[in-house]
Amino acid sequence: MPGRGKWIDSDIYGAVQAEDDIRLQDDFAAAANKDILTSVEKDPDKDIQGPLVEVVNFVLGRYRETLSDGSIKDANAEAVRTLEELTFTWDKRNALGVEPLRKYVEDIQAISSISELTEYQGSRERNPFGLGLLMPWTVGAKQQFVDKSILYLAKPAYTLGGKEAYLTYTDATLFENEKVDSLCLYILGRLGYSEKEIMDILKGNYNVETFIAINDCSDIYSTGETFEEVQSDREKLSDHLNGYPLFEILDSRGFGGCDSFNVDYMYLKSLMEFYSEEHLEELKDFLMVHLILNVGYLLDRETLEKVMELNLSKTDKDARLIEPDDNLLFMWTLNRSRFRPAMDSLYLEKYYPDDNKISELEDSIGELIDSYRTMINEEEWLGEETKRAVIRKLDNMAIHVVRPDNEADYSKADIKGYSDGGNLLDAAAAGYRIMESHYAELSKNPLYDRFFWDIYDIEGSTTEVNCYYSTDANAFYILAGWTALADYIYGERATFEQFAGCVLTLAGHEISHGFDANGSLYDELGRQYDENRELIHWMDMGDKARLDEKAGKLANYFSLIRPLPSHGLVVGERVKNEAMADMGGVKAVLYMAKNRPDFDYDEFFRGYAALWAIQTTEKRELTSMSLDVHPLNYLRVNVILQQYDEFLSTYNIGPGDGMYLEPDKRVNVW
Repeated sequence: MPGRGKWIDSDIYGAVQAEDDIRLQDDFAAAANKDILTSVEKDPDKDIQGPLVEVVNFVLGRYRETLSDGSIKDANAEAVRTLEELTFTWDKRNALGVEPLRKYVEDIQAISSISELTEYQGSRERNPFGLGLLMPWTVGAKQQFVDKSILYLAKPAYTLGGKEAYLTYTDATLFENEKVDSLCLYILGRLGYSEKEIMDILKGNYNVETFIAINDCSDIYSTGETFEEVQSDREKLSDHLNGYPLFEILDSRGFGGCDSFNVDYMYLKSLMEFYSEEHLEELKDFLMVHLILNVGYLLDRETLEKVMELNLSKTDKDARLIEPDDNLLFMWTLNRSRFRPAMDSLYLEKYYPDDNKISELEDSIGELIDSYRTMINEEEWLGEETKRAVIRKLDNMAIHVVRPDNEADYSKADIKGYSDGGNLLDAAAAGYRIMESHYAELSKNPLYDRFFWDIYDIEGSTTEVNCYYSTDANAFYILAGWTALADYIYGERATFEQFAGCVLTLAGHEISHGFDANGSLYDELGRQYDENRELIHWMDMGDKARLDEKAGKLANYFSLIRPLPSHGLVVGERVKNEAMADMGGVKAVLYMAKNRPDFDYDEFFRGYAALWAIQTTEKRELTSMSLDVHPLNYLRVNVILQQYDEFLSTYNIGPGDGMYLEPDKRVNVW
């Protein structure tokens, strides 16, 4: 049994007390993190605390410090400082109430014909938030040709959660339905609409969304259809329009130079069944509801609190509404106004003013990759053919460290402070225009560079506290937000070993995902299909069977663990892939250590433990255990580290100790 009964779930509030005598040799997570765990005061407003959580607020605090730095003076700084003023000048923001929304609502209401609706959808000025039936989303690569770009066209988000909500009515549908109705009744009511008018608007919206759900075919296409029809050029796409003015809309929004599209073509074919004068009012209702749901965070305090209240989960309806702190609120504003790329550029200007820190980090990542290469070559259970494929994938991996390859430019953002008649909603409209203008320009280039890290990609924001691996680009990202973790825990005094423990291990974790059950379906270019449209399987079937066998052994080991008395066992099958990645990250750093004289293993292992130190509620721990694909945090320390001789020898761990695991029972995959 893991830990031989000596491990406690040290993630739980109060499970570890200051007076407890816990040996490192028996329960490393509890003993190594004792000072961190016992220094946390339980906060009724927080169901989880610890470095990995608190560092988010640390980074967000750096946002505000950056904006207060008077030496940073450019268009981005001016724009984001104005956004900060619009966010936090509550007397003026509250005085405006929901009025900033009125002109956008009235503009939709004034649409008098289908031709004017087409004009509205195509106008970036009138329709900055990209409301419509099929709109530009992002630029990516074609599936089998990773050097050719394609514009992804997206259907609107479903207000009730997903298309199944319109086909089968459930309790979850009812909950979302009540939430949408309540918010629209609240906001439109404040704009002077009667309850009957609002309910009619909601009915019209749901009619449009039901039509969209019925005709949504995005999950049924075969491989051949994806390559031949879903991916289309203008000429081929014209065959699916049936009169729908898609190109008129796209070209008016600046996408006239694009000739490659990814679109649910059967949905596109269906649009003219609904796009008519007969359904004009319903289509306007649909635009209004989607506008309201997009901008609630950007109105006054009263509306903000209403949105937050309605977004409490169904099971938390009796919970007290938690007031967001200013840092979190500002992040919401940056995301919802599309100004985060500007903030990222400013953050890098302040905290990475030159390339020295980045170069040092790139050298460490290069060393990590080299260690991984050695590690793979020494794996006895891997065949030579698979080893060559793994090394080839490593050699072709795009490595992105901290700084994206371009800088944000918000010099053309028309953003005004309150004294000039501005408001937060208009500022967000300006941010959306900047973002879409960038993608319109990007879409004109028929070539796609998978090595390019675009600062306008909000999902890849460098100030997120994260590292991640992208399968369809074979790209690894270590973000500035993640490197801040060492600054938060250790300040400027972090040693290499401490940095490696809390930062580089997760870098190795993400690299490992390139070779797990999912990553092995993509080749060194990020393709799932080759030029012949055949699925790519680069791992030898015998090696795959051995990998599955080792993964199964790991799953079984986790399934022996019962973190909380009288509650269930860990579901090892669920967490095995993430545990495998943890092992890959730790092992890669241990290989780095072999080439570093006087490497301090104690600092490294403690740094790794500190990364996963949390305090949480029993309720949340049980939820994580039943839903999360990651192991519980204390198990990410104890189970992972006990696999390695370097750990056992550092602390003289042997038979009889809770952290000891006999060699024949070890389950490390890599």
